[in-house]
Amino acid sequence: MDEYLIRTTSRVITLIGLLLLIIGIIAAFVGPVEFYCYYLFEEGGRFHYEGFGFGTLILGNITMQIWAYYIIALICIPLGYGHLKKHIWIQKITLSFLWVWYIVGISILPIILFIFITSKEPSLLFTILSAILCLLSYTLIPALLIKFYRSKRVEMILYKNDKKFNFVEKYPISLMVLLILYVFYIYAFHVLLLFKGIFPFFGQWLTDFKGIIFTSLSILFLIVLIIGILNRKLWSWWASFFYFALLVASTIIALLLSDFSEIVTLLNFPSTETKALINIPLKGYHLSVIFGLSIILTLGLIIYSRKNFIVLTENRITKKLT
Repeated sequence: MDEYLIRTTSRVITLIGLLLLIIGIIAAFVGPVEFYCYYLFEEGGRFHYEGFGFGTLILGNITMQIWAYYIIALICIPLGYGHLKKHIWIQKITLSFLWVWYIVGISILPIILFIFITSKEPSLLFTILSAILCLLSYTLIPALLIKFYRSKRVEMILYKNDKKFNFVEKYPISLMVLLILYVFYIYAFHVLLLFKGIFPFFGQWLTDFKGIIFTSLSILFLIVLIIGILNRKLWSWWASFFYFALLVASTIIALLLSDFSEIVTLLNFPSTETKALINIPLKGYHLSVIFGLSIILTLGLIIYSRKNFIVLTENRITKKLT
């Protein structure tokens, strides 16, 4: 293999590591700083408005951002360090996050594109360029990075620098992607808790205490699934399949029978927030695509990952017989 290409690849890995570290450190700094936003919106603050408090859109948005900064720091700092040290485990873990980027990104794209299309302030050129940039960010960029990390050069460099085998090396990428997605859904369910615990339940929306109970049970069940999938237990595959099949059905039915304005009214935001949201022309089928797509893709990945549980079960049976 060309020595020049190997050196270049090694430098790219180092550069990516530095970039990840910088992003992680910035996120770790901005996360605590973001708490200041609470003071800006509280009574007497520069941006305070009547009704601001727990359950409002702005408070929930601030809290989501703070959590996101901490999550970014927890992901990027260890990955950045691993890249700089060229540890072998970074290949599978990075590939797993890139596939999650695809699955979550495909769901985020419709939201971003809808915002661009319905917005009246930006120019047409700005809207088109922004839409193209978003499409590239969630399609081409992860595709190129996946191709890079799956290359023989990257594999050879990492094996050369770190010959220690660990749990990650033996673990299938599809299951790692599932684990990351389950953690993402735990985050998403916590976001629902910030908005009256709203929970889609087969054509209706549960809120307040009932919604919080169902959301909490969903979080608990995901934690159990994570433990089962970490150990590649066959019951966790079946439980995952039925859990997400029910979640897909429950979410899509509830969204198809609702309009965005109905959901906004149900959440009972302060008048300032309600006025800003109530006229957004979203329909139930828009919402079902936006929020249902990632769950459907996750269900597809669960079905695809079935083979990893079958192989493990067969190996265990063979060991018992021998």
